This record gives sequence, structure tokens and C-alpha cells, in this order.
Amino acid sequence: MSWSRWTVLTAAVLFCWTLGAALAQAAPGDGRYQRPAPPNGFDAPDRRVGRVVNLNHAIRIAQAESGGRVLAARSVRLSDGSVRHRVRLLIDDQRVATLVVDQSGRVQRRR
Repeated sequence: MSWSRWTVLTAAVLFCWTLGAALAQAAPGDGRYQRPAPPNGFDAPDRRVGRVVNLNHAIRIAQAESGGRVLAARSVRLSDGSVRHRVRLLIDDQRVATLVVDQSGRVQRRR
């Protein structure tokens, strides 16, 4: 029985493709290297040193601090180049509070 080169090459390619598909299916990602999804659907604010918190993260930080509902939010750049985020919240459906979050994620002031 003689096999042509084309037949041998085709068989080798099919074997490698089948082996690769089997290995990929046998060892799916088990989540060890993936960050699990948070239970409420929102990511926790990133408060690591050196990171600049944007307005969306500042809103999440303010909500976590007070538990209120956001009425308004804006960013203010100061003369020294730093950024402060002012977040107005309705707390307990009766009181309005303004939280100021700096660019590193710390709550600076409550009014």
C-alpha cells in the first residue's frame, strides 16, 4: 500500500487540528487568572496609589461612602493641576450632601 505525499500531509494536518481542538476543549479556563464578576454588577473603585480616579469612579466611591442616590457630579481642576470631583447625593430620600473626592480616591470633605 503506497500513500502519496498529499495523503500523508492531509492526514498530518487533520491529526494536528484534531489534537489542538481536543486539548483546547479538555482544559478550559478555570478562572484562576480571571477576576470574578462582582455580585452587584459594578466594579469596586480602584484606590491603588498612583492611579487617577475619573468621575465615574468618584461617583462609585461617594455612593459606597454614603449609600445615597447621585443627583449631580462634576470634576474641577485646581490651580495646582490636581482634580477634585464634587458629587451631590440624596441621602435617605430627604437630605442632600456634597462629597468631594480627590484624584487618588480619598473622600476629602463632606458638606
